[in-house]
Amino acid sequence: MAKSWTVLVDGSPHEIGIKTGLFKCKITVDGAERRVKSRSTVIRLIDEPIVIGSKTLNLTAIGGKVDLAVDGFYLNSAKPYIPLSNIPGWSTAIMLILTIFGWLVAGPVSCSIGVLGGVSVVSNSLAPGQKSRLPVCLAITAATVGLQIAYLFLRLQLMY
Repeated sequence: MAKSWTVLVDGSPHEIGIKTGLFKCKITVDGAERRVKSRSTVIRLIDEPIVIGSKTLNLTAIGGKVDLAVDGFYLNSAKPYIPLSNIPGWSTAIMLILTIFGWLVAGPVSCSIGVLGGVSVVSNSLAPGQKSRLPVCLAITAATVGLQIAYLFLRLQLMY
């Protein structure tokens, strides 16, 4: 997946792009490429500052959702920029638990359901302001575990 933006900084346009693969990710700034690493081994978590002239832009990726923040707001969603360092520890723990639980319960398909639920928990845990997102994330967790258990029962029914 490749995505690019043209940003005006100090009166001159700059081309910023990102190419994501399964394990690799490259950021392109005005034709110069560099590799970036994810902060998580389970899902793609990237928050890369890009300094151009007098501005600092932030390229953020959570799972498959990629956006560029300029002047404190994302360009695609127009939401305020929140650094990924603000991800609460409980959301990362829930993501890992969902993934491991999925693998132990019913293998790769259930693990994939856990990864998708984990990505949803992490992206929903980043709330602007001081509002707690724990209840929403717990509801996503319950729905994910329910889907994993439903898949387990379906799989067991098809086996016997």
